[in-house]
Amino acid sequence: MTRIQLFAFILQTQIGIAVLSFPYDLHKAAGADGWISVLVAGAGVQLILTAYVLLCKRFPGKNLYEFVPQIVGKWVGNTITWIFIAHFTFTTCLILLLEMTFVELWILPFTNPWLLIVANCLVCFYLAKENIRIIARYHALITLLIIIMVAMMLTSYRTMDYRFLLPIGQEGLHPIMLGIKSSVLSFLGFEVLLVLNSDIETKGKSLLTPILWANGLATAFFLIVVLVCYLNFSPESLNFIPQPVPYYLNGISLPFLERLDLLFLSIWLVKVTATLISYLYCTGKGLGYLFHGNEHRKAMYYLVPIVCATGLFWRSEKRIQLLEQITQFESFIILGIPIVLLIVAWLMGKRGQLPA
Repeated sequence: MTRIQLFAFILQTQIGIAVLSFPYDLHKAAGADGWISVLVAGAGVQLILTAYVLLCKRFPGKNLYEFVPQIVGKWVGNTITWIFIAHFTFTTCLILLLEMTFVELWILPFTNPWLLIVANCLVCFYLAKENIRIIARYHALITLLIIIMVAMMLTSYRTMDYRFLLPIGQEGLHPIMLGIKSSVLSFLGFEVLLVLNSDIETKGKSLLTPILWANGLATAFFLIVVLVCYLNFSPESLNFIPQPVPYYLNGISLPFLERLDLLFLSIWLVKVTATLISYLYCTGKGLGYLFHGNEHRKAMYYLVPIVCATGLFWRSEKRIQLLEQITQFESFIILGIPIVLLIVAWLMGKRGQLPA
């Protein structure tokens, strides 16, 4: 995988399920100053990514599952491996459940959800079991869809009212900090870098540049989405619109296109599928390391059915909320573990060797 493909891989993984409801969740936490939280969270993620790159640089040619035992030993290393596998699995299941919920609500309300879940899992299985280069090429191919999504979001710019954001800082510091928490969770996807480290052809160049560019563009994208919703809906009305993005697009009618929201959601489905494939690959990579001699393909034959079964039998609002709470809690643990590993590796002088 080249550095450009790495850029596309991280960007596609970050921009996924959170697009539709992110402005609503952010407004509940930070109010009209939520856009400030996005900027601060984006800068914070850049610092986290810098630490991740420094950790990966100490162990060239190896991924998280391979270099963790070198830092903390076999038993603790395997425990951390299982924690990351659980994180990727929980996130995959949650994304699938939320995706099906949005599809039922906005696109196919009368279609059997079982058919949608099985069809989605088959597509994910078809790509996730392939070589990382094929997956990376797919991610790079659909990167241009982000430009189309932004263009559709900005179609009705004349209806925007900047006064909805004034006065800046009206909510105070505490709500902005709560908004940062929501934003960081929506930016999730960058942690897959730790698993991809062994698949990247750097040719002596730094990983930092494509990684920071990917997160920077993801931050810009989420900022545009948030600002478009904040500028088109009053603070009072936004509290009652759980999916403001399709609701906003549903009100736009072009001379050659009546339902702009359906076109946007169709593109969004492709992006969400890319996120699912990324997380499935990272989960399979961990299971392959533990049980299949680093062969992730074998793990897909039972991993995808497990995820599919979760989508079929975990379909209730309370269960989805429970899974969302679990994912939110463990995500912050996941984000901190690599930083602790970097500190331990630095203090103990642990380094890997360049592959022959």
